[in-house]
Amino acid sequence: MTYTLVTLFLVGIILLFWLYKLMCNCFCRSFCIWKSQKNGTIVPKEATILSINTIKSGKRPLLELLLVFENFSGYPIQRKIRVWDSKPLLNRFHPDDKIPIGLNTAKRPRDPVFLALGACSISFAVVLLCCLKIIVYVTGCYILMGETLKRIWESPDFYESVFKESEMLEIFLILLGVALLVHFLLKKIGLLETGRTRSQNWDLLYHGKGTMAQIKGQKDTGTKIQGRRIVQVDYVFTDERGQIFEGADKTTEHLEKVSFIENDTLEIMYLPDNPFVSRLTENLESPDISKYTNTVFHIVMFLFSSILIGLFCHYIFG
Repeated sequence: MTYTLVTLFLVGIILLFWLYKLMCNCFCRSFCIWKSQKNGTIVPKEATILSINTIKSGKRPLLELLLVFENFSGYPIQRKIRVWDSKPLLNRFHPDDKIPIGLNTAKRPRDPVFLALGACSISFAVVLLCCLKIIVYVTGCYILMGETLKRIWESPDFYESVFKESEMLEIFLILLGVALLVHFLLKKIGLLETGRTRSQNWDLLYHGKGTMAQIKGQKDTGTKIQGRRIVQVDYVFTDERGQIFEGADKTTEHLEKVSFIENDTLEIMYLPDNPFVSRLTENLESPDISKYTNTVFHIVMFLFSSILIGLFCHYIFG
């Protein structure tokens, strides 16, 4: 029964993984801001709209707003947020307009910025829809696993031989190896951040102060992405108390561009309580690459799950 148990364990892990994601997608989005408001972890701010980009048109267009506002240290930073405009006829958003936003500190190290047009309320219709989704999913899993266990119980030797000759475990091991290799490569070239790095970047962006730093030197890392090379820049800067600190960070530049020279200046941000921690502002305000890697991960995981569950159903019911 070894192959049967391993296969059932693998299928169970996949079904539980998507149940967890479904519950997070439904209930966390509905209750997160409401719970944070009750706990007092939301800090109100006023932001200025720099530009508006329509991502999707329709009765409720999806807009991307580029905002500038002061962080917790009073330093102006820029962030992008996406909002569904439920009342497009009112034409509520214009460049240079002031809008209320909130910073949810409980979401550290994720993006804490959201549009705060009023007190957050929980929609009964949304909660009901989420419950229906979960009930349907759990019912489907119960029927699938119930019928599977019934058939395996009636013919254990037959299904043991079927799972032994199946390609499910080979596909799982291949995809696992590819995932580990991609994870290693992304981490090696600096596109995949650890949890500690993301938390540090969050602190720099929302609690840090900015200043201009002088370049001491640079070093080519040998890595190129989309016609741009990644270089490490060493710099020095003076904090608000007049003390001099050194730092280093990576940035990208075009292959044909002349390299940085000493005494060139770049904008950096540092922690007032610990100026030894600093980064280039462009790296902090640029879109978080983890969002894209997370999206790719879920797409690959969905395809991987569909293939394995499809093969599993074929072996059981085919």
